[in-house]
Amino acid sequence: MSKILLVALSFMLLAVAKGDHPVSWYRDFEDFPLPDVPVARNAERAYRLPKTVVPLEYDIYIDLYFDEATDKEDYNFEGRESIVIKATEADVKEIVLHANVDKVESVTIAEHVGTTGPGTAKSVQFETVELYHFLKIKLDEALKLDVNYTLNIEYTNTMNEGPMKRGIWRGYYTDANGQERIYATTHFQPYNARQAFPCWDEPLFKAVFKLHLTRPAAYVGTFSNTIILSNTTLANGRVRSDFAPTPVMSSYLVTFLVSETFQVLAEDTSFKPAIRIIGRSNTVGLADHALDLAVKMTEFFNNYFEIPYETLHPYLLNDHISSPDWASAGTENWGMVSYRELYMIINKSETIMSNEHYAATLVSHELAHKWFGNLITCYWWSNTWINEGYASYFGYIATNVMFPEYEFPDHFNSRYLQNSLSFDSGSGTVPLNHEVNTPLQVTGHFGTISYSKAAAFLRQTANIISADTFQKSCKYFLMANAYNATDQYDLQDAMLKAIEEDGSLADYPNFSFTEYYRIWVNEPGYPILQVNVNHATGVITLTQERFFISGTGNSAGTVYPIPITYSSKSNRTFDNLKPEKMMSLPSDTITKNAAEEWVIFNNKQHGHYRVNYDEKTWGLIAEALLNEPDTIHYLNRAQVVDDVFALMRSQRMTLNFGFDILRFLANETNFHVWDPAISGYTWYRNRLRHIPDKQAQFDTYILGLMEHAITTLGFEPAANETPTVTMARQNILHFACMLGHVRCNQESWDRFVNLRDNGVPINSRVRRNVYVTAMREGDENDFDFLLKRFRESNYANDQLEMLRGLGASRDPKLLTRYLELTLTKEVRSHDKLNSFNYALLGNRENAYTVLQFVKENMDAIRTAYVHDAPPRPVQSALTNLASYLDEPGLVEYDHWLRTAHPYPLAPEFVAAINAIPAARSNMAWGTANADSILAAAKASAAVPMTSLAMLVAMSVLLFVV
Repeated sequence: MSKILLVALSFMLLAVAKGDHPVSWYRDFEDFPLPDVPVARNAERAYRLPKTVVPLEYDIYIDLYFDEATDKEDYNFEGRESIVIKATEADVKEIVLHANVDKVESVTIAEHVGTTGPGTAKSVQFETVELYHFLKIKLDEALKLDVNYTLNIEYTNTMNEGPMKRGIWRGYYTDANGQERIYATTHFQPYNARQAFPCWDEPLFKAVFKLHLTRPAAYVGTFSNTIILSNTTLANGRVRSDFAPTPVMSSYLVTFLVSETFQVLAEDTSFKPAIRIIGRSNTVGLADHALDLAVKMTEFFNNYFEIPYETLHPYLLNDHISSPDWASAGTENWGMVSYRELYMIINKSETIMSNEHYAATLVSHELAHKWFGNLITCYWWSNTWINEGYASYFGYIATNVMFPEYEFPDHFNSRYLQNSLSFDSGSGTVPLNHEVNTPLQVTGHFGTISYSKAAAFLRQTANIISADTFQKSCKYFLMANAYNATDQYDLQDAMLKAIEEDGSLADYPNFSFTEYYRIWVNEPGYPILQVNVNHATGVITLTQERFFISGTGNSAGTVYPIPITYSSKSNRTFDNLKPEKMMSLPSDTITKNAAEEWVIFNNKQHGHYRVNYDEKTWGLIAEALLNEPDTIHYLNRAQVVDDVFALMRSQRMTLNFGFDILRFLANETNFHVWDPAISGYTWYRNRLRHIPDKQAQFDTYILGLMEHAITTLGFEPAANETPTVTMARQNILHFACMLGHVRCNQESWDRFVNLRDNGVPINSRVRRNVYVTAMREGDENDFDFLLKRFRESNYANDQLEMLRGLGASRDPKLLTRYLELTLTKEVRSHDKLNSFNYALLGNRENAYTVLQFVKENMDAIRTAYVHDAPPRPVQSALTNLASYLDEPGLVEYDHWLRTAHPYPLAPEFVAAINAIPAARSNMAWGTANADSILAAAKASAAVPMTSLAMLVAMSVLLFVV
């Protein structure tokens, strides 16, 4: 009997956690004047620029220095720029713009005289305000209205190391000859252009940018937003590339990349401009899939918006950069989108399906930004949801038109809707349109609300007003506001215009679209619809209130306009997504045929709300799910799972009743249904983590429900199966192996051994569970084997999966080696936080090894993980650690955080200290409810729950055989 089988059953006694969250898209308004009355600039408002002066055109010269032998410091740059500006009001004697550079050397200003351009430049006094990143320029005379001036600024700065702090930064890669190379590129969204050149670094201030880059002659791979007009060799042997002017656009959209061997990996020259995928030289031939995505999505948007990309500007490129380093998944710089290489280099024999799937919607998302975000731009980051909501919506809806095999509309719910419902149910959530001012607030608004809820709101709205009217509203919005900053009212006007022309709301005579828009855009949260069915008469009573997951929020007040759709056993209309009515009151009634039958509201879970039913109706739903599940659409089966877990957590439903409804999972194999189920069960498992014997019993219950899915899906992808089925297997096997499923672990171990000993490749679609299981059950030789493969791999995707696996080692010595690896450049900076979390996710007992690593390496962690980067990776790492420690571990951690480090006021330590009470609260809840959870599980179990004692006996018996 193999080693894996000997330990498999005993492993069921252990607690492990599951986590698989895709990279956030980051990823990446009030278009009316502020009141004339004086407004006090409070501590937050003070971060915003005055609107007394606006830029019209930038001419920017940046001299980049790498490690060439010069009198310059390595990896710095010198800049000089001329900015054409004008005053918007009289008596302006101070110009305020952003600058976050090492030193501003000089500032001069020249008035334009007639049509001859700027006159004599005069030096002016200036000061920098570090807190706000302001450059304040003092003038002896007020600027004249309707007169242009040229502002000349010279400055110096240093390239950031790695992508996490954005601005101009340097990364590294290995070329086709195995030589390490350094490249420089930019990431300016949302407020980091000021690190590259002084500017009005807010989206409102649009201008034309003319860029000139000077670099060593060997750096021939040079790209930017627009075409290169000329390359000039200078007297010192360096080369200057002069780029064509950009469209009128916001500063955060400026970008460039300078490298020695980056080149075109794949291109389609039938488009003007050509569509190109650009990346490191040793990925030539590996970008055809990314090109196919970019080509087809460009075709879609050209046709859908009826504003072809080639008409946006004569000099714009349509380049897509595959970047070895990138802080987010992708960024929509106009003409030159940059992506993390993970999503550009797709090889079906090397890429896990979830990444291939995500890559398709990511390319669509970024291309949608060319219109929504670049052509029109949010007035201020409070309206980020307009940029990101539309890009996210089209990331799924548009991609389905061009790539129907990925079944994207079905995945919208698990990627966006359910994510939004979960996040938006707290008492501290914010509306779509939410005021932000400080850099930290701005960064925080690039999250679930602006992406997921905004996309769900747009899909919900399209169902109400019709797909055709929604398309028309997009075109009206773009055409009316092209090259301008926009706000929520501009968007509302476009929607109302299209609705009025089409008569789209004729079926809802008392419905106010203006009020619907106001509430969903400007009020936080969402409703729960309570459905009470009189089966004898067919009368259905509907009531609504705001849903809070805690059960303690104040639900009084807001009444949400809810699109009502429903199906019943006798009238299964799940495909009908047009609302039967709009419910704009606290309560309402509808009538169906009198019959004792199940009724399910919110067809395919397209509305942004939850549903609860009377006990009789829930019973009928549960019976149908158990005995005739195919009569209920799988997206509504998924909705039931998602809602039941939320109802139990909010104490609107008992554990016994909820687990009884979920019995049907024992016969379920569908990805969409199991995805919220795994999330829901993981929530309970995490609260039992400190009670291993209780968690093991709960795991046995979950595995009983999963057995049919595991057996049906099997351990290898079948020929010609759909991507959705492949991802169902990926998620279910990964979860099952981590819970200790005997055969899952055995099959995974056998595949790893066959790779290690015989060189037989592991199917890319099941590598996750194989790598994790192998490292959890393997020894140092196995660890070294996988680490060697990690170092030799040319695929960022497979490297990340191997990091996940390496982090699952249970040997403290090996886990420490893994964690120390995260302090080196071998783990790229954008992967360090994920890698840290993998060490916690791999095994319950790993938390103490991680704690010891943190205590011994805090200085190195703060440096390597870049503690002051906008995503706050060190803060996330330290707070995550608290949730995995038991009480003795929390006592030790708390003491160390308060006394043993030299950073008592650092935000990451304050956040970690604040996370400890939450961790204790979760454990206390688990302790108080463990018996109730297990009793409910046992009562609803599809197969008898094997006792803990029996599991121990079986593992011992196997060991002595």
